[in-house]
Amino acid sequence: MRVIQLLLVGIILIYSCAPKPEHIGKETVQNATYYYKIGLSYLNSDNNSQALYYLNKAYEINPNDPEILNALGIAYSKVGEYEKAKKMFLKAIEKDPDRAETYTNLGALLAKEKQYEKALWYFQKAAQNPNYLKKDVAIYNMALIYKQLGNLKLYEENLKKAISYNSFLLPAYISLGELYLQQNRYEDALTVYLTAKDKGLISPQIFVGLGKVYIHLGEYEKAKDYLLKAKKLAKDNDLLLIRINRLLNLTDRKIIEKTEREIEKKVKEKKLETKTTKASTPQIPQKKQKKEEPKQLERVETAKKTEEIQEEKKSVVKPKIRFYVLVGRFSDEQKAMELVDKLRTKGFSPQLKKETVDENTIYSVIIGYFKEYREASKFYRKKLKPLGLRGIVKFIRM
Repeated sequence: MRVIQLLLVGIILIYSCAPKPEHIGKETVQNATYYYKIGLSYLNSDNNSQALYYLNKAYEINPNDPEILNALGIAYSKVGEYEKAKKMFLKAIEKDPDRAETYTNLGALLAKEKQYEKALWYFQKAAQNPNYLKKDVAIYNMALIYKQLGNLKLYEENLKKAISYNSFLLPAYISLGELYLQQNRYEDALTVYLTAKDKGLISPQIFVGLGKVYIHLGEYEKAKDYLLKAKKLAKDNDLLLIRINRLLNLTDRKIIEKTEREIEKKVKEKKLETKTTKASTPQIPQKKQKKEEPKQLERVETAKKTEEIQEEKKSVVKPKIRFYVLVGRFSDEQKAMELVDKLRTKGFSPQLKKETVDENTIYSVIIGYFKEYREASKFYRKKLKPLGLRGIVKFIRM
């Protein structure tokens, strides 16, 4: 089965080629299939006028084929003929109630008309179908509906669920990362974007997201590096390029400001050193023949001060970022301990972290820590994933 995906105001629609009913004559099926395939090819190339012509030819020959009805519904949706589109989708559902993709497409149309509650019902029906191969699409669409309804908690939950069904669903990663950025949850956003990048989901939106995260974390050089990568990938997207250039200008200003602050700090430190040295230099009675001694003492004291400052700088402990694998989160401590015991029997050394989220106690089971994200990700893929354990790489400042 060939599956094609479209975007309609963020909502994903699906249509495909499937076998035709056997009770219709062979010649009729061939003719209907011929026109259907031509119409579908025009639909893929956005030639909607030709698509409608050939799909209607197929419909005249075989008006009860759910595939033809579904494709006609999409074609009418694309040209704004929403009532005709709904009629085709509903007829397709009537002829084949188990075709989950038709429910998804009708939900997408209703979402465009801002009939969010009805749209949500159709997406849920699609997601509940045990034979639906694209549950991730239905769940992702549900997430977008919850966002429109203002329920950000369910928006987040369904984005995560969509990713759990399809770990390569790029729009879900982009949406989840943007949500975390809006909520100032920069560490969570970083984890999402790095996970997408590690999956090979290279896109300008992922790199833009990483740029924004690093700007907020004050790591401007990393931010600039990712924004430049995004700019190369977005060369044909004028609107995105405008956003990227604005962020690059902001990053350059931040780098200059940071450099100026560092220079200013060094100048102040140097002035302070000079004052301290002068104040602490003993006043020794001098004879004319020993004019050089104070200068020598001053140089010695300055050298000592410089050594002391360098030693102090060495002793300052810089915050480190360490990565770990989150393999489970529970509201029940007993269930969390069951997972801990299971991991220990497998030879791992898990930790149980207790934290409070929205006044609820959450128990997180983690394995770590690792110096680099790639190291943690590799550990998960090689050691945990083959055992059927699902996890996500996160990090903490130590």
